[in-house]
Amino acid sequence: MSHDAQVPRASESIPSGALAPLDDIDDLPTEQHVARFEAVHDRLRKQLDSPDTDDEAGDR
Repeated sequence: MSHDAQVPRASESIPSGALAPLDDIDDLPTEQHVARFEAVHDRLRKQLDSPDTDDEAGDR
C-alpha cells in the first residue's frame, strides 16, 4: 500500500468500527496488511450475514 493511498473511513453504509483494524495499518509491516484486510472483510461479512444487526455490531 503506497503512502499516498487513502484508507476508506466509516460512512453511513459501513458499520462503525468495522474499519477499525485499518486505523494503524501504515505503522505495520507490509506483510501484516493482508491479515488486517481479512479481519475487516470478516467483520463486514458477519454484518451482511446477520439479519438483525445494528450499526454498532462491528465494534464488538
